[in-house]
This record gives sequence, structure tokens and C-alpha cells, in this order.
Amino acid sequence: MKIFLIAIMFFLTSHPSLSQDREETKIEEKKKSSLSLLFGGAAGNFAIDASKFNSIYSNRSVSRIYVAGIGNKQLLLIGKYREFYARGTSLVQNIEVSGKADWKQKFYSIGIRLLSDDSPLYADLLYVVTKAEETITTNDPVVNELTIRQESENKGGGVSLGVTISILGPINIFAEGDYSYMVSEDRNDQGKVIPKLGGVCLSAGVVIIL
Repeated sequence: MKIFLIAIMFFLTSHPSLSQDREETKIEEKKKSSLSLLFGGAAGNFAIDASKFNSIYSNRSVSRIYVAGIGNKQLLLIGKYREFYARGTSLVQNIEVSGKADWKQKFYSIGIRLLSDDSPLYADLLYVVTKAEETITTNDPVVNELTIRQESENKGGGVSLGVTISILGPINIFAEGDYSYMVSEDRNDQGKVIPKLGGVCLSAGVVIIL
């Protein structure tokens, strides 16, 4: 038995690279299994799918996007919040006057982010709820002053593909493309179906990964 133990000790001491490789493997496994936190923000350009929206709302603001996540180095549970605003002119229904139109839309998303140790690429699979509010106001001698407000809510899914690059410690920059597809329809007060309000958003920003 003593000879066997001595042989094992001799083998380990004579192969230091073997024990070093084991230590490195343990460190890598610990990194993969350790808890990781992600949070950050971005700015983007949103192109809505709703028909005739481009011709009605020509003045759009930059979309603001916030993201947070928790998980490990390969899989994160993430949440996203995005705001979209637009302003233009729109015809008031059944009345031949035009008014100022404001569109406010918010996206709430939750899902998973898939990452790779060998690549800066990532992918998000998301469940999406979007809420939109349209307000039309006009000041015309025929109708005096008029305000019309309607709201809509759609639900659906989304997918994001992006790339993230570390620039300083836990600080990373990223760019991504996001597509949301709404599967539910809503109706306004007159019973008319409101278009599904998904679309494509291209954005770039900064995230901190701890």
C-alpha cells in the first residue's frame, strides 16, 4: 500500500501540468456556474408593422430601451422595456378636419438570452406585451375643440440577435436587431380591428455584466 501511495505522489509531482490543467478546468467550471447579473440601456429606431403608419406619423423620437438579466455565463433570464413615441397629423373619423396626432407605445418583454463562451453573439427569445395610446386633437371652427383618445394592447413573441464586446472590465457595448410579432388583435370603441403593433427595432447601447 505504501508503495502504491508513493507511486501516485511521484506521478503527480512529476506531471505538474496535469494538476495545473485540473485547476484551470475547475476555474472554468466555476465561472460557468457562477451567478451573473446584467443591466444596461440603449437607443434605437423602431419600424412599426401597422399599415399606413409611416405616412401618418413622420416625426418619430428615438426609442429608449432598458434591459436587465440574471443567470450564468451561458443562459440568462432577461427583461426588457422599450418606449416608442411618434407625432404627426391624422384625419378625425367621420369629420373632414385634420388634427395633431400623438402615438405612445410601450413594450414589456421577458424571456431567455443564450450566450456562448467562444463568440460575442447572443440571441433572445421573448414573450412580448405592447400597449399603445393614440391621442388626436384638433382646433377647428367647425367642431371647435376636439380630443379623441384610444388605446390598444397586443401580445405576441419576439426574437433578438446581437453582438456584445467588452471594452473595460464589466462594461460592454452591444448592437442588436429585435423583431416582435403580435398574435392577438384588439378592437377600438367602434368595434374596428386595430392593426397588430409589432415591428423591427435596431438599437445599440451599453450593458454592465457582473
